[in-house]
Amino acid sequence: MDQDSPPKPKVKRKTPKKLSESYLRNSALYYLQRHPTSVSHFLEVMGRKMKRSARAHEGQDVDAFMAFVREKLVPEFERAGFLNDALYAKALTGSLQRKGLPKRAIAMKLAAKGVAADETQLAEQDDYEAARLFAKRKRLGPFATRAREPQKDLAALARAGFSYDVCQRVLKGEN
Repeated sequence: MDQDSPPKPKVKRKTPKKLSESYLRNSALYYLQRHPTSVSHFLEVMGRKMKRSARAHEGQDVDAFMAFVREKLVPEFERAGFLNDALYAKALTGSLQRKGLPKRAIAMKLAAKGVAADETQLAEQDDYEAARLFAKRKRLGPFATRAREPQKDLAALARAGFSYDVCQRVLKGEN
């Protein structure tokens, strides 16, 4: 930064709105229209929103509003089909499988979003096929467009979470 240039002004954040049931319902609907999510992740997001509002406005009972979200909004949105852990898990699993991620990485991503990984959903694709998809997408091993050291391809597959045996099979082009 140049010494002669004036300092940049700090961006003032917008003050969050005061909590009310209608505000929470509307903001929850707006969030769910933009982002498919699991119930536990939805509760985390709404909890952060309520804590941010409570810091800006004195005397708000975050626990009471959290109970409202948990007891009223979540069942209402589940009945309406906005929150469905099974559909969310299936969609996320399919997306991650198409990217070529191994079962273990998919299970970890599902757990991070608060969804219990159902082994039957993850059994649809074995790790070898996922590794082949990953190698094809990243142009590794037999899918490479230019010569590279095989150790670098092996390292890329290992970092993605595939076992050594699966990596070796993919790089050799075995079926």
